[in-house]
Amino acid sequence: MTERQLRLFFRAALRHERRARADRIQDVNAGMAGGRPASELLRALTEPI
Repeated sequence: MTERQLRLFFRAALRHERRARADRIQDVNAGMAGGRPASELLRALTEPI
């Protein structure tokens, strides 16, 4: 791989990791808040695609 390809891959990997972290924070926040929003999110996540 070229240096440019490595840099592009690394940046894409960082974006993916940061998005996953943001998703986890959002999930934990919804779980702690509970109620209807948490139930709707859980339903949306567990429905078949």
